[in-house]
Amino acid sequence: MIPFHSNSRQHDNLSQDLTGALGSIDLKDDTAFARAVEKFEGMLADYCQVDSAVAVASGTDALIIALRALDAPAGAEVITCDFGFYATAASIIMAGFTPVFVDVAPGRMVMDLDAVRDAISPNTAAIVPVHLFGEAIDMLALKQIADQHSITIVEDVAQALGARSAGQRVGSFGTASGISFNWSKHLSSFSNGGAVLTNDREIATRVRSLRGHGNAGSFRHTRMGLNSRLNPFEATLLSTKLPHLDTWIARRREIAARYTRNFASSSNVVTPTATEAEAHVYHKYTIRVPDRDRLRKQLADQGVGALVCYPWLLHDQPAFEGHALRPHSFDRATEVAAEVISIPVYPELTDAEIDFISETILSHVESAS
Repeated sequence: MIPFHSNSRQHDNLSQDLTGALGSIDLKDDTAFARAVEKFEGMLADYCQVDSAVAVASGTDALIIALRALDAPAGAEVITCDFGFYATAASIIMAGFTPVFVDVAPGRMVMDLDAVRDAISPNTAAIVPVHLFGEAIDMLALKQIADQHSITIVEDVAQALGARSAGQRVGSFGTASGISFNWSKHLSSFSNGGAVLTNDREIATRVRSLRGHGNAGSFRHTRMGLNSRLNPFEATLLSTKLPHLDTWIARRREIAARYTRNFASSSNVVTPTATEAEAHVYHKYTIRVPDRDRLRKQLADQGVGALVCYPWLLHDQPAFEGHALRPHSFDRATEVAAEVISIPVYPELTDAEIDFISETILSHVESAS
């Protein structure tokens, strides 16, 4: 059995370090928990090359809080990609804004910057670029568009921690950014967690208030906030893992390169690409194939885990029905959603497992053609 994702393999390799770190927390010291979170926040800010990292309970909370911290008018429009995970658009709505969806770029799975430019209106307050599957968007080009229209950027870095655009860490371009440490991420907690990144002191102050019910101190609450704090045990786990992240990313890139070489002989497997060497961290290795659903069953029959991320475009999600979303063309995103499948790419995979998965997929596409 080759699972789609495995933290147990990773934790087995780190068992001694994790046991020591978690066992070192002083349960008799009331300040120990706060120190654990503050330590991780400092490490994360340094890694991401930002002034402040504010830990919260989830990546979804991170986006909601980051968007609320902008203090933009209620109902303002926020542009994001139509292809991606539900939480991005849901966060926009739960922050009090209106999502405006755009298509994916030609040959890619991230937002089309020309479509972003066309979607801007007098009501646009922000753009939320999603570095989907670990692929960094061209942030200098996007920032130029945003600056021309005095629009704020809030990056969704849930799947791309460690990726770079123009040599700069994603998450450091926007006014604020949201990160997820959900158990499935390439820097993962036991269950859940998140953080907001920013170089703006005022935004950082608002975020810290918003994660604690909008508290301004002395039980005086000046804004509607959330109760959203990172568990100190999760913070300790993440602090222990973070120094290994670049090594894990390097292995993910090796695995991705091996898959891509294996699939090079087939025109029926469309592999992910990156515009720059460090622009993709391969949180997911997502390919496009004909008859995707039959391939998923075939992989399952061979004991290989795979996920379809994501079969529904966001504008088709039933939960968003009734929200005032302006219509756009999503022809490329529609094609992508019908063909994508994500296969195992975690660092602990063996070369033999990678080749077995590749052979199973090639067998499928040959029979499908």
